Amino acid sequence: MARFAIKTLEFDKVKNMLASKAATFLGKQMVTGLQIESDFGKVKLLQQETAEALRILDEGKRFPFGGAYNITADVKRAELGSVLEPEELLHVLTTLQALRAMKDFVADNNEMAPALAEYANYMQQFGRLEKQIESAIDDHGEIKDSASPKLNGLRTAIQIAKNRVKDKLDSILHDPNNQKYFQDNLVTMRGDRYVIPIKQEYKMNFPGIVHDQSGTGATLFIEPLAVVNLNNDIKRYVAEEREEVERILRTLTQNVGADANGILATLEIFTKLDVICAKALLAQEQHAVRPMMVLGSSVEIHQGRHPLLNKDSVVPLDVQLGDKFTMLLITGPNTGGKTVALKAVGIFALMAQTGMFIPALSAKLPVFRAVYADIGDEQSIEQSLSTFSAHMTNLISILNEVKSGDLVLIDEICAGTDPNEGAALAMSMLEHLHEQKVLTMVTTHYSELKTFAYGHEGMENASVEFDPVSLRPTYRLLMGVPGSSNAFNISRRLGLAEDIIKQAGELLNQEHVHMENVLQELDSERRRYESGSAEIEQLRREAEQLRNSLSYSKAEFERRKNEMLRKAREQADEIYRRSRRESEAVLKELRAMKADYDTKMLAQKAEEARKKLNKTLSEDAPLPEGAPLTAQTAKKGLNVFVVSLGKNGVITDVKGNEVTVQVGILKMNVPAGKCLLTKAQPASTSAEPKKRKGFTKNAAANYAHQMFVAKSSSARQEIDVRGMTLDEAIPVVDKAIDDALIAGIGQLRIIHGKGTGALRAGLTAYLETNRFVKKLEVAALDAGGSGATVIDL
Repeated sequence: MARFAIKTLEFDKVKNMLASKAATFLGKQMVTGLQIESDFGKVKLLQQETAEALRILDEGKRFPFGGAYNITADVKRAELGSVLEPEELLHVLTTLQALRAMKDFVADNNEMAPALAEYANYMQQFGRLEKQIESAIDDHGEIKDSASPKLNGLRTAIQIAKNRVKDKLDSILHDPNNQKYFQDNLVTMRGDRYVIPIKQEYKMNFPGIVHDQSGTGATLFIEPLAVVNLNNDIKRYVAEEREEVERILRTLTQNVGADANGILATLEIFTKLDVICAKALLAQEQHAVRPMMVLGSSVEIHQGRHPLLNKDSVVPLDVQLGDKFTMLLITGPNTGGKTVALKAVGIFALMAQTGMFIPALSAKLPVFRAVYADIGDEQSIEQSLSTFSAHMTNLISILNEVKSGDLVLIDEICAGTDPNEGAALAMSMLEHLHEQKVLTMVTTHYSELKTFAYGHEGMENASVEFDPVSLRPTYRLLMGVPGSSNAFNISRRLGLAEDIIKQAGELLNQEHVHMENVLQELDSERRRYESGSAEIEQLRREAEQLRNSLSYSKAEFERRKNEMLRKAREQADEIYRRSRRESEAVLKELRAMKADYDTKMLAQKAEEARKKLNKTLSEDAPLPEGAPLTAQTAKKGLNVFVVSLGKNGVITDVKGNEVTVQVGILKMNVPAGKCLLTKAQPASTSAEPKKRKGFTKNAAANYAHQMFVAKSSSARQEIDVRGMTLDEAIPVVDKAIDDALIAGIGQLRIIHGKGTGALRAGLTAYLETNRFVKKLEVAALDAGGSGATVIDL
């Protein structure tokens, strides 16, 4: 970048603003030496880093810069062999801790800031050195007693010796025989020795070593002989302590020097992160945006604000350059903002190429090879240069160095000389820059240049707006419209006499007057156009709002319609599901009623048969063997066969319809109807009446009938074998099948649960081989699903 461009554009002031946002001294130093990059890839990376830092800040996070010091000189001294002081080592420690915290911070934010996280890969950690310094130096920069065993022992010895000296001196001070010798009853220090103030006249009566005397000579500070050796011990211990402290500091400094290169490299990366964070903080303060960096030469600034001007008073700037034209010629009155427009575009380019964001609503910029600027009064008394000569010297340097891909900013080109010659020189220079396709912004008062720009493709006029009513500039930059200098209007506002202004107008040549009139008419037309355009824009916004409102209403209608259809479908589905559940429940209930009906019918038939059998027998005749007992026929001492146990027993008690039966050593209460009369003795173990000796044919038939009734009444349509093993479940299932077959039940549900599926698989394999099973299938979802199996018998 040209030296005078950075100075002229006051970029150093922008860097000072950036430096104020840096958290560390090294960061502020790095900002001062910030380089302006001209490589497109580097500029893109700089912008990416700033964007990531801003993203982290917007999340409410803060970079951990606390505790970092400028330890560069200390580390270099340690590398050269100097011994660092405890406070300097403490600064090294806190800085190393800050470096470690920063490395962890950027690494943890890898997803949000990948470019910044890349720095963590190059940052080293010095955990061992941290522990060494931390174990030796406390938070106040003092060497800890625990820094070494020897130091701890020496400091303990010093303290013990000091206590002994104080105890000895206290005994001397409190001795009644010595009170007359003391000037003051206290212990003080002279040098590194403990002494007592003694009156001058008693110096011969108090044995000891005189170390000092008062200004008047009336008081001598004497070290009693009794504590000389103790003071000598303290002095020896202190000397040894000093040597041990020196050794500890030397060792720690050597360790710092050994890691010097890694520390300084990591500290430099830490400082770069400080500068990146400062850019993000400045962007936050300025409400700046990330510029779109483009290949080519297109410049578009929308609502740009010069960063050095008060953001509340600056008028936003809209500039386009580079697409359809490479040269922009700005005209208009003095103090209208032409120079500010030039400086703003130049300073935006420099900011973007150092990774800073642009204070604008949006910005699109190329990466310039160099930025050249000739702005302001460059008159030099020392070099005996006039304003024109100083400007011409700068312009000659620019024309000799400029190339395609550069940005050139010239304020009041070729001013300060004859207008005709100046305008001719200006046109020739602009033609030269235009041929080289250099992006150029120029301000001028020369009317010839306005016409020159109209006649050349790739050149465009622009002007700063001037309010003809208030006779003041508005500082708005108007693209495509040449401006008038408005010298007469400004002079009139400033108080110049009207007759002088009138005479000046008469002195103007007709061509210039015609040109100024055309420009004023164009400006009037522009204002009328802007007024109509504003009205059209208002109508367009209203139409857009109406369209958006209608679109919203339509979308809301569609949403409500779809919501109603969805609810209707859900209600229909719910009605269907509920109807299906209810119908399945009714069918299930009907099946249960059918099964219950069949069982009750069988029990009723059996009861009718029993009553008919009892009716044929005389009430006084003895009951036949195998006949069931009743409450009337049950008596103590009868031998009976208990159906539920399959065992013989003796009735020991009768209570209503229940009897107490002794079966072996057990007694149990059973219904009288569950007991069959037998002549067999209880000692017998046979449980099958049909195999018993003396069991008549009628008794066997009666027994079979009762067993059928018992099975029918106890048969169930479902069994639960959950928690059983396969070996335990098979007998239970077999019994349930037998009971169902006897009772005439055609379907049985086996609840085995889901679990691992082993029990279900085993039962399925077994049931497929059972000759009584016609079909088996998984139960319906509302009947247990895969946790139950339904079999047809």
